Amino acid sequence: MNKFKFVELTPAEWAPFEHDQPNGGMLQSIEQYELLKDRGAEAKILGLKHDGKLIAGAVVTFNAIRGGKEVLINHGPVLDYEDYGLLHTYLEHLKAYAKPLGGLYIKFSPNEAYQIFDNEGHGVADPNEMLLNRIEKIGAIHLPFDKGMTATNVASWIYEKDLRQLNDETLTASYAPDVKYYLKKTQQFGVKLRELTRAELPAFKALTEDTAKRVGFADKPLEFYQIFFDDYGERAHYVVAEINFVDYINNEKDVIAKLDEKLTKLGERLAVKETKKNRGQFNEFTDQKQQHQKRIQKIMDMFGEQVPTDDVIVAGALFVEQPQEMSYLYSGMYEQYKEFFGPYLIQDTMMRKTIAAGLPKYNFLGISGEFDGSDGVFKFKKEFNGQPVQMLGEFEYPIRHLKHKMYKSLKRILNR
Repeated sequence: MNKFKFVELTPAEWAPFEHDQPNGGMLQSIEQYELLKDRGAEAKILGLKHDGKLIAGAVVTFNAIRGGKEVLINHGPVLDYEDYGLLHTYLEHLKAYAKPLGGLYIKFSPNEAYQIFDNEGHGVADPNEMLLNRIEKIGAIHLPFDKGMTATNVASWIYEKDLRQLNDETLTASYAPDVKYYLKKTQQFGVKLRELTRAELPAFKALTEDTAKRVGFADKPLEFYQIFFDDYGERAHYVVAEINFVDYINNEKDVIAKLDEKLTKLGERLAVKETKKNRGQFNEFTDQKQQHQKRIQKIMDMFGEQVPTDDVIVAGALFVEQPQEMSYLYSGMYEQYKEFFGPYLIQDTMMRKTIAAGLPKYNFLGISGEFDGSDGVFKFKKEFNGQPVQMLGEFEYPIRHLKHKMYKSLKRILNR
């Protein structure tokens, strides 16, 4: 008697299971399911039950392709990959379900690591060849590993930081020295953080669009950010770093006034008697004063006489909170404000929020997998001292074997 049952699940049925699985995550959440549907995708939540108990499942999209449909699972299926045979059982049931719907093949990418590296690109653990080979033995075809940033939802390489043993004090100590310096500067400059409302999302879009044009990435339309805000609700955090330049200038003037007091006293002492110590302090304070004057002048050059009185966004990012982790998705920074180090304050604050929420991991998401200094994104993320992870990658599981071979051959001919 077959005790397995393959069923379409409601979001209410799926959420508790996905939340409880270590390899669950954003791309397999009910929020992602709602986002896919709201953006016009044919999406379903399909689960496998054994004796009435849910043991595996996935958010699945059915994408029209030449000759049929691609059955796509990003970062799934969600199941215990140590339970030998469970993945095969799930895929066979999904194959039977998808075949009459025109399914050509199942494309899936387990939310599992293949190998973990240090910041210099050296493996700190052996590759998980056992799991990869086990999946290939059931008839799944592993697509070639690749490097480079991707525009798709599934990153081949990610960067993450385990926060389970850290608290507010030890978190700061875990950063590279430059990050500690930048965070002190954000306090000195008066950089503040807040979360945007839905009505303010055009400001977020303007930020990401400016950044995308500068660095050559594709940006999302405003409608995407709005739908994302609606579907992810309290799990989505649109965080921006802001600075009030009037307050900034006044603060710089206060610092200069205090330096002037010190310089006056030192000048009087030097007029009476020249000493190496007093002359050294006088020169040091003079240099400091000039630096603060330059900061004020730079803002005046930037805005002229029209220094904005309202807070100005200098950087921002979108985060998603899941039971398994906090994920850093999309971000932007205005180049003219880079010296205010807004992105560093954003990352530090969100890691503290992650720790406060009791989440085990902070996921910076994609990097290129290149450790030769060419990846500027990795250069930024590594300063927070996490670890690069090469994911297990993507697999294809044929539903109609002959048609799948023909489809792949045609793609090779067309070189796409």
